Order: sequence, then C-alpha cells, then structure tokens
Amino acid sequence: MYMNIKNIIKNLDAVQMIELKNYLTDEISNICGIKKSNSKILENNSNAKVCSCGCIMSKNGHTKTGIQKYKCPGCSNTCCETTGTVVYHSKLSFEVWKNVIDNLLNGFSLRRIAEENNISVFTSFNLRHKVLNAIKDYIENIRLQGSIQSDEKYFKINLKGTKPNNMPRFSKKRTSKGNSTKGISHHFICVVSSIDENDNLLLQITGLGRCTTKMLQESLGSKLENAKEINADSASAYQQFCSDNNLKLNAIPSGFHSDGIINISEINGVHSQLETWFSKFRGISTRHLQEYLDWFVYIFTMKKKFTLKNLKTNSYKKIIVNNNYIDNKSICNIPLPIDLNIAYAEYNHQ
Repeated sequence: MYMNIKNIIKNLDAVQMIELKNYLTDEISNICGIKKSNSKILENNSNAKVCSCGCIMSKNGHTKTGIQKYKCPGCSNTCCETTGTVVYHSKLSFEVWKNVIDNLLNGFSLRRIAEENNISVFTSFNLRHKVLNAIKDYIENIRLQGSIQSDEKYFKINLKGTKPNNMPRFSKKRTSKGNSTKGISHHFICVVSSIDENDNLLLQITGLGRCTTKMLQESLGSKLENAKEINADSASAYQQFCSDNNLKLNAIPSGFHSDGIINISEINGVHSQLETWFSKFRGISTRHLQEYLDWFVYIFTMKKKFTLKNLKTNSYKKIIVNNNYIDNKSICNIPLPIDLNIAYAEYNHQ
C-alpha cells in the first residue's frame, strides 16, 4: 500500500502535488474534527471486539449518530466502538484528544491545555486523568532486569482539593514550613525508585515513613525478571530483600552516592529530573501522586526508545485504543495510596 502511494506521488507534477496536499489536509481535518471521529478511527482498528464472557462480538447495526454497535452471541451484551476506551462517552473529536495527548507529553499545565484546545479547565483536568489512567497497562508491564539501582524518594503529604470537613488535621498554607516531627517519619510518603541497565524505570508509592523489607517486596518483588544485582544504600531493608530474592547487594555506605566503584548516581539523577518536572505543577495531591509518577515514568522510558515524533504516534496507539476507561466522578474518588489514620495518628488523640 505504502509503495503504491509513493509511486503515485513520484509521478505528480508541482501543481498536482500542491492539490493533493491541500486535499489530504482538508479531508483528514474533516474526518478528525467531527464528533464521531473517535469511533470512526477506532473502527479501523484490526483488533476484534471481545466480550467479558470471552466470546468474539459481531457487528449489530449502528447508533442514531452512525456509530458501529456490537452484540455478543453468547450473553447478548451490546456495546459500541468506543466502549471501555479512554474516549468512551466523550463528545470531543479525535483532533482534541490528539492535541491533549501531545500537550501531556510536552508537560503542559491544565490552563495551557484548556487554552490550546478551547475547553474548560475542569474538562482539561478530567482529560488529563483519563489519559493518565489509560497508561496504567504500560506501567504495570515494566520489568527490571540485570543490574538495578534503587533508592527511595520521600514526599510530603498533600491534601490539595480536600474539603475542610474531610480534613484529618487543621489546614495549612502552602507556604508553611516544616512538620510536626523532624527527619523521615510517618508524615512522609515513601516512593521506591528503581532503574535497570536497560533504562526501565519504576516509581512506586509503598507507604509512610522509612522503607521496609515488606515495602520493597510489594513494590519490586513482582517486577523482577532475570535480575542479578541491586546497587542500593546499606539499609537493612535491602539486605533482607536481596537475601529473600537471591540477589547480590552492592551496598553504598550511608551518606555516600558511591563506594569508589559501585554507585547509585543514575537513580539519583532521575530524582533530580523528577523534582524539576514536578516543580511546575505547584503541588500535587497525594490522591493523584501515583498517576503523576506513572506519567513521568512513561515519558522517561518512551523517550529512551523513540524520538518525540514517534513517541506521540505510539502514544496514540497505546492510549486511544486502550480499554482503561474511568468516568469523571471516579477521578475525584480515587482511593488514597496511604492511610491517613496512621499519618495523623497524633491528631486523632487531641
């Protein structure tokens, strides 16, 4: 097909080339700009529709707006082309969704995404979290191999967006400094950060306070695939974890980034990039922190594999076709990744 198109283009003169370019630009804009453009584009996806019962669904007419419908021959369930995808129930065109994905890969703010696509900030917020929810499958399939560098990153609890009546403690201004306790305590969220020799990265919220062997097992235990060794600090949690998983531990002395030969400079560099990237969001709610960590991981790992142009193209394939739908109401009701009763136990006794 592509060879035939190339041969046709080669035989065009200058005027015909301009006419073809203008025609294709207008035609593609019309296709991507209509409200049912998402279903039309998904309809060309070669993957067959599979019902939750396991049967392959067959075509069953169209909706009033011309969207393809499907019916299961086994349980008689019905659905349409966009059911379960990130664009399900959306009245926005494919052009807007494409632009939003581009904006997210460029790290744009909510207000800028709203301005770029002529939508409200509230809609911009919902689209951002729908897309972030859709990349979960990619993050969950990441595995660490060979030599791994691992360390922890700690974040303060942020209750941004929580109504005063639901606050577990008194409200603080964003400029407030310090915590009720010094050092790493149950007021800090522990994020286990690991990167392997192939630039596969994982950033996972594991709990509150200092990292424990249990935290490491829950975050890294199922993510190891032919892993050989871990470069980490000399914390006892890593010693026990490596012993349990038959891994060699190259322990860095406390307070250092290297012992002269072995180092954890790469994961520390990731932490530096993460801080710079997070700074433009002016505070991230703890409720959505894991989504933003996944967002960073997605961009970091995909940029190692693709150029920016190919990164965007592959992202459309992964995100638009992905069956990871979340409705607007559920976005604000995502469970907290930590237990606030533990985090603010001292407040409960006052």
